Amino acid sequence: MGARTLTFRHDWRPGDAQLIVDLHRAGYAVEGDRFGESFCNFVAETVAEAQLDLPGRSRVWFAEYAGQAIGCSALVDRGDTGQLRWVVLLPDARGQGAGQRLVDLALDHARNCGHREIFLETTDGLAASMAIYEKFGFETTDAHVERLWHGDGLHITMTLTL
Repeated sequence: MGARTLTFRHDWRPGDAQLIVDLHRAGYAVEGDRFGESFCNFVAETVAEAQLDLPGRSRVWFAEYAGQAIGCSALVDRGDTGQLRWVVLLPDARGQGAGQRLVDLALDHARNCGHREIFLETTDGLAASMAIYEKFGFETTDAHVERLWHGDGLHITMTLTL
């Protein structure tokens, strides 16, 4: 994947809500059954709740290679804090720096919005994602078992002070 054809956009377009879901479907397919259709339905619900199509401080970024989306990230404004959401990269696109850049864009936006803290929510078994978050300085602030989209699972909250 050449850097000259890798682009990032943050304008919201018709179909982008479904694109976020589709990227999760393809990006998490290698992670096992718990990331099946119920997970995609959960992603769709959370994207709708965030109202990314409305003007505001919440924003999504898409990484595109040769005009095709290969990943995304978002910052959802939660008032005094921001939430990093929907960080996903297609398996074939990993290891090229696009995932790191997607997180960079969200964190830069959070700083520009005046957020002093960012949090994210994830679950266990996602070593590559955890490595990226920890590289940026996110620390686990809570981990407990709760009802998730696939049944009981480990809900992890990580926080970063900006």
